[in-house]
Amino acid sequence: MSGRLLDLVKFFLPILPEIEYPFEKIAFDEKIVYTVGTGILYLFGQLPIYGLVPNSQFLVNDPFYSFRSIFAMNKGTLLELGLLPIITSAFIWQLLAGLRLINVNFKIRQDRELFQTGQKLTAFVLSAVFAAGLIYSGYYDNAIKGYDSLKDNGIPYGSYAFIFLQITAWSWILTLLIEIFDKGYSFGSGILSLLAIQSATDIIAGLAGLENFPIVNSNKFESYGALMNLIRNFSLLNPKQTVAQIWHSFTRVQLPNLTQFYIALLSILVVVALQNFRIELPIRSTKVRGMNNVYPIRLLYTGGLPVLFAYTIVANIQVFGYLTTAILSKVGVSQFITSLIGSYDLNQVSNNLTLQSGALNYFSTSASLFQTLISPIKTVTYSLTIVLLSVWFANKWSYISGGSPKDISQQFKEQGISLAGKRDISITKELARVIPVASVSGAFLLSATALIGEYLGGLGAGVAAIVGITSTFAILEEFMMEYQQNGGGQFSNALSSFQ
Repeated sequence: MSGRLLDLVKFFLPILPEIEYPFEKIAFDEKIVYTVGTGILYLFGQLPIYGLVPNSQFLVNDPFYSFRSIFAMNKGTLLELGLLPIITSAFIWQLLAGLRLINVNFKIRQDRELFQTGQKLTAFVLSAVFAAGLIYSGYYDNAIKGYDSLKDNGIPYGSYAFIFLQITAWSWILTLLIEIFDKGYSFGSGILSLLAIQSATDIIAGLAGLENFPIVNSNKFESYGALMNLIRNFSLLNPKQTVAQIWHSFTRVQLPNLTQFYIALLSILVVVALQNFRIELPIRSTKVRGMNNVYPIRLLYTGGLPVLFAYTIVANIQVFGYLTTAILSKVGVSQFITSLIGSYDLNQVSNNLTLQSGALNYFSTSASLFQTLISPIKTVTYSLTIVLLSVWFANKWSYISGGSPKDISQQFKEQGISLAGKRDISITKELARVIPVASVSGAFLLSATALIGEYLGGLGAGVAAIVGITSTFAILEEFMMEYQQNGGGQFSNALSSFQ
């Protein structure tokens, strides 16, 4: 029987749309089509919000600039909230179920449906709360077409409502796109797949984006891609200008820069190196004599999920903190009280709202190495928060996700597998000696890598690359497994015809 919390979700079952489970196994070639098609549909979320002025992303005063790339949050577009509400909802429900705070049996179809409906409903509520809070705080006031916040020409309730509708509707569409992955139509996890897609497109666009944008407080236009902008302004006939352009390509703040690209690239190389560290336990079949193999336990046993969890907690603290201070200021609460939560200062060059003081300041990263060094208390607090959250989640996740020593031992028993030289009763103890260490160590190393990238000025680029590349490994592993099981299908036959 499902728990009381799940029973409350029953009312929404016939109301909320959902993707049905496939009636039969999806073919390998069909999974490729679904995966590519869903990814293309997801990219339509980068369309600008209707009702805002062109290039509105440069006019919005942004308090979330430091973690936008992690959660695919694009200013002034349908992906304004990115995947943050959906990721937050997924972690909440998975932890509730894994820590036995709700009673759910995933072997029962109705419980699975209620659980997934609860996730979608929570994501939708969070999207509505975030969108309404941003609109009420005046986040879009400088970018609404035909509205001047400095003049008393009436509150644009119609524009507010339309912006709210677009953001929440796209967040709901995202939940359905993710459901396509999670119900077996595509490869991998829906959230991780979309994060991998976003990370890849961000890296490519940030390096070689061709589109030109006007720079705020300047009459210049620059290419979106940092390398493309450098090539465009490179001149051997003017060495002084070329040196200035090279420096600018590493330090510009309104558009992606080369510093963020190299931090993302180094983060990817570190993850690739760590991915190769593993312990191989010798196993043998108890049913077929002479059949021996190895069971690998990777250092990154829990992948990039611990780092994603830590930054999800911090991002939600930042979002709710900003909305709280903005709403309290709107209703007339004294500045002294709101400053205890967080005090923001507008950077005129980047239009970013940077935290200067308050409790929120200790849960935010520094924009450069210099700021990191001159704020040791903030740096230590933020670092400990990320590392401890990552390590705690990694330790719990192996038990929540069915990858605990006891679970693996049970799988061995069902498949007729035993560790070479070990009795069945000691398999769990042997796995318990390895799996928790791998989970915690991998989470610690990834979180440390993410923090180094943040303190060097990555602004989430390194974290996004870590989550993206670990997700890509998981997707490729599933892809290759199905490729081998199905012999590649028509897809491999089509490729072989070109050889």
